[in-house]
Amino acid sequence: MTDNATPGLARCLASLFYESLLIVAMLLITSAAITPLQLALGQDSWLLHSLIQLTAAGVLFAYFGYCWTRGGQTAAMKTWHIRLVTADGRLLNWQQSLMRFIVAAMLFVGLPVISYLGWQRSYGDHPAAKWLALVWWLLPFLARYYDKDRRHLHDRLSGTRLELLPKPPRGGK
Repeated sequence: MTDNATPGLARCLASLFYESLLIVAMLLITSAAITPLQLALGQDSWLLHSLIQLTAAGVLFAYFGYCWTRGGQTAAMKTWHIRLVTADGRLLNWQQSLMRFIVAAMLFVGLPVISYLGWQRSYGDHPAAKWLALVWWLLPFLARYYDKDRRHLHDRLSGTRLELLPKPPRGGK
């Protein structure tokens, strides 16, 4: 295990915000590439909706998997000097990357959707149902405050951890 510290929550959230901007751009480009299929399959085709979802998930996993296995950092993580490694400090392989991707998807997408459907069934289309479902987004981040290694829940469940890298020395004149 290396001596690199764990990045703080503010740094992780800043990196996540930057990452979300990159993800939106990737998904917009992916959507534009798939748009011609709408003409062929029709607007309301279940096949089209399934294809769009699978393609989006595939593009996201290709991006994260490539970055995590090649250097442990996405573009946003490089900017914020954060690296993703296994619990024992090694770079992830593709199988570990897939595990983290699936765990994170279940925590950040699956749980809120299931929660929303449950709250909607109980309270109808009340705005509180949406907010109560979004509370699940806090769980992975708040887990770091009761985890002995200060890992987020998705890191603990997938056997990974984030480490804070030292800032590189500035090149001078």
